[in-house]
Amino acid sequence: MAEQTTEVKQTVAKRQAKLNLQMREILGNAYSFVRGRQYTETAANLTYEELLDAAIDRIDGVKGRSDVRGTKLDRVDKIKTEIVRAVDTVKSLPPSQWQLQNEENTSEEDAMNTEE
Repeated sequence: MAEQTTEVKQTVAKRQAKLNLQMREILGNAYSFVRGRQYTETAANLTYEELLDAAIDRIDGVKGRSDVRGTKLDRVDKIKTEIVRAVDTVKSLPPSQWQLQNEENTSEEDAMNTEE
């Protein structure tokens, strides 16, 4: 009698597990269908002109934009200015200022490629 109860419980558990998997599969298929349709609609409504406008806006910027994140041209100008400033600083100092100084605690492996 105990054997039959165990077998019945196992059978019920197997059926429940199978139903759980089927429900997950059904819900997964439904979700995939809905999200797929949304993506298809979004991609279908996107035009080449909109993509070009978005790329131009990232490069040039738009009127009324915030300065929180600069455009690509702004960032390039900033980098150029910083590089020019750094080069001017390097040129204004004597070459001896830029020599590597040997420290007492430098190991031989760390100093292998430097003049000693």
